[in-house]
Amino acid sequence: MSNPEALNLVLRTIAANVGEIMPDVDPSAVSIDARLSDYGCNSIDRADIVWKTLEDLQLDIPIVEFSGVADLRGLTELLCRYLEAR
Repeated sequence: MSNPEALNLVLRTIAANVGEIMPDVDPSAVSIDARLSDYGCNSIDRADIVWKTLEDLQLDIPIVEFSGVADLRGLTELLCRYLEAR
C-alpha cells in the first residue's frame, strides 16, 4: 500500500493530464475507481496520458509493467511503487 501523499500526487498528476488530453473532462471529476475509457479516452489518448504522467513524475517504468493495469487505481498504485522506490 502506498503512502497517502504519493497516492494524492500521482492521482492529481493523472487527473491533470486527463484534463489536458481530454479537454471536455474536468480534472476534479477524475476518480481513482474509474477507467480512462470512462472519460472517453481511446488507446492513443490513454498512451498519451500515461506517457505525460511518467514525464511529469520523472519515472522510467518498463512497458511490460503496465500489462496488468485495468483502471486508474491500478495505474496509480503502479506509479506510486516506482515513485516511492526512487
